[in-house]
Amino acid sequence: MQFGVVLHVSATYAHWNDLLTIAKEAERLGYDSVWVSDHLISPSGRPHALEAWTVLSALASSVPRVRLGTYVLCNQFRHPSMLAKMASTLDNICGGRLELGIGAGWLRKEHVVFGFDWDEHSVRIERLRETLEIVRKLWTRDCVSHVGTHFRIKNATLEPKPIQKPHPPFWIGGSSDKIMRIVAELGDGWIPTLPTPRQLAAGVSTIKEEMKEAGRNPARLQVAYGGGGCLIVARDADTVERMAEPLVRSSGKPVEESACLIGTPVQCIQRIEQYQKAGAQMIVAGFHDFPSLEGMRLFAEAVIPSFK
Repeated sequence: MQFGVVLHVSATYAHWNDLLTIAKEAERLGYDSVWVSDHLISPSGRPHALEAWTVLSALASSVPRVRLGTYVLCNQFRHPSMLAKMASTLDNICGGRLELGIGAGWLRKEHVVFGFDWDEHSVRIERLRETLEIVRKLWTRDCVSHVGTHFRIKNATLEPKPIQKPHPPFWIGGSSDKIMRIVAELGDGWIPTLPTPRQLAAGVSTIKEEMKEAGRNPARLQVAYGGGGCLIVARDADTVERMAEPLVRSSGKPVEESACLIGTPVQCIQRIEQYQKAGAQMIVAGFHDFPSLEGMRLFAEAVIPSFK
């Protein structure tokens, strides 16, 4: 089991110095990866947000060991040719450590406010599929032309190619049937946000069956539990209850029904074991107490060693 830390670029703590401090501490503590979210505003409408790819590029030189991921890029924000060039460049800068997480986009308000087209879900899915096809071709072929429904390129050559061969892994975010089909046909990994263990297991089963239908090896599927920013860990149950109270109040669900990782170290270990049994090989989540480092340190000290 691997463990990644999510930095939310639109969170209240999302100032560069805080993000850099958290990322450096995550590396020092032995986390496997650091992932950056991709929003122009927060889901609640808060306008303060750093741009994801710029943050990730800066981290590439500041944290030299951990793998660097996007949790997850909104496909609507970048043309696939430019995304392929950006990702290849970053993979060269960081020495082959990029994990490319991407999804179809879901926050309508940020599209409308900043002038990006907002289409129905099926169209956004089509655009995502086309993007993945174009990016993979540019990463692996010498000359690429593509005439699709949404994008066209002509005799394009991308150099330098990514360091990772055959290319950096594609992690697809989302949990709809259409997204799972894209994972099965074009993805390397699946990273749904806040699934229950039962939902994760069902999704893994579906994707693997569809991979067989597509002529792909299901054993190659990578699966991550995407925990958003609601990982809460504390040494005693009373502190856990106090820290989790705002989440419980906003969701209307008790802790035991939440898909967030919340609990004492022992409780977190038990919950992660459930996700591991469901098929997860990685836990990717942000800590609810950021910019404090206490939760991330306790988790590294008392939870991660049980899985290493």
